[in-house]
Amino acid sequence: MSDSAMSKPQYAVGFHFVVSTPTQTQDKHVRRAIRSHATKAGGGARRQDAKLRSWISPNRELGSLKLAMPGEAPTPAPTLSVSSPRRIGSDFSGLQLPLGIESHMIQELVKLIDINSHGVYPYEICLDVHPVERGWFPYMISDLCCLHSMMFSIQAFTDGGSYNQLSRRACLHYAKTLQLLQARLNEIDQTVATSDTTIMVVFFLASAAELMEDYATVENHVKGLEKIVNLRGGVQALNTHNNMQAKVCRADLSYALLSGKQPRLFRDEIQWSCFIADRNLTQCSHQPHDIYVHAFLGATVDKRLHNALRDLHAFSCISNLAYQTTRKLSPEIYNEIMISILYRLTNLSFESDPFQEALRVGLLAVSSTLFMQRQFMENPYDHLLNLHRNSLWKLRESTDIGIPVPIVLWLTMLLHVVENREPSSSPDWLSVWLDEVIFRAGIDSWHQAHEILRSMVWVNFVHESCGMLAFEAAMLRLERGAGSEVEKASS
Repeated sequence: MSDSAMSKPQYAVGFHFVVSTPTQTQDKHVRRAIRSHATKAGGGARRQDAKLRSWISPNRELGSLKLAMPGEAPTPAPTLSVSSPRRIGSDFSGLQLPLGIESHMIQELVKLIDINSHGVYPYEICLDVHPVERGWFPYMISDLCCLHSMMFSIQAFTDGGSYNQLSRRACLHYAKTLQLLQARLNEIDQTVATSDTTIMVVFFLASAAELMEDYATVENHVKGLEKIVNLRGGVQALNTHNNMQAKVCRADLSYALLSGKQPRLFRDEIQWSCFIADRNLTQCSHQPHDIYVHAFLGATVDKRLHNALRDLHAFSCISNLAYQTTRKLSPEIYNEIMISILYRLTNLSFESDPFQEALRVGLLAVSSTLFMQRQFMENPYDHLLNLHRNSLWKLRESTDIGIPVPIVLWLTMLLHVVENREPSSSPDWLSVWLDEVIFRAGIDSWHQAHEILRSMVWVNFVHESCGMLAFEAAMLRLERGAGSEVEKASS
């Protein structure tokens, strides 16, 4: 796939930068596109079966794609575990631990599981814990190398800082992990070297390196994961009952967002069609903004990028519904949605097309707030934020791109939200741009702005507080006289 084919602009040259509202009169070509999109969005489109096949392994069925009540999640097949007698005493007293490891030494590992599961599955929209997460712990703890890697991870989290600032205890677990890992990788029989526990060892090492901002080491570990996964027959061949597929993909995607490079996996196996957007899962309506937006995008951007946006929009609507009700997404489907969207976005590039690249990076940025949060790290994806800021600057400098109100409002508001930046009374170029959009569109209330933003990708409990502050700061600047400057610049 050539870069020129992916990045060639599809809109007419000389299309001036004019922010227009959907209610204003459009030329006949845009009106025709809107009518066509509205017809398809109406009763004309056939409702597809809500049952969903895995994006990772298309031959595997995930089941019904409905929001579930707590307790309704399907019970997974039994996971491989260590047999143990009835527990007496602490939670770990019945586990069969490796020689030299006492139960009191692993109590802190519960923190690691809690941190991991809470960060991975947002409780507002997802069932609390993936069912298989309850079964893998005894299995992993029976492997001495994996146990040391987990102990190192939790100690690195406690210590903070870099490798040079690790405690003696953390260094001990780290050295033991590397020693045991190297020994099994050197074995002639590669069964243990490619086992699930070995994958988890490398996963924990990569997570710890990310925590300590040693991104070169993260890359080395992710490349190691890639080799092991390939020896196993690819991601599709990994065990689904212990959630190994999602863990490996999450490590790979985190590496991509940290480095700005393409992920290591799925390079030749991308499915570009919509994953959930065509399934009529919610009866959301954002008229007239959504019809105008998707008609415009359908006529101007790469279909693969448009499909990723449509899936993210559908996910945001499902998330808002889940937040307002007691029904939640299953963790398995949540993982599949995340993986399908992020692998598509990270494998696209539109460097010669400022609008499409700004849209792609904006979708990646908002995806990081929905799927890849690091509760214990401040701005973990600095590279992505810089890429987002630079792509918007290039778009701002372009003079031949016309952008509908919902899109340009979303793009200018998004960086405030993703960066979690404090509103400023002395605005920079981004704030000036946001003020211009609000002024030209005649938006005078947060309710109006909120309805427009929801036609793109907007999850209330994630984005609302920062978005409202940014909007109120813009309104305050306009009331203080910036509006006259905006009007002068617009004329």
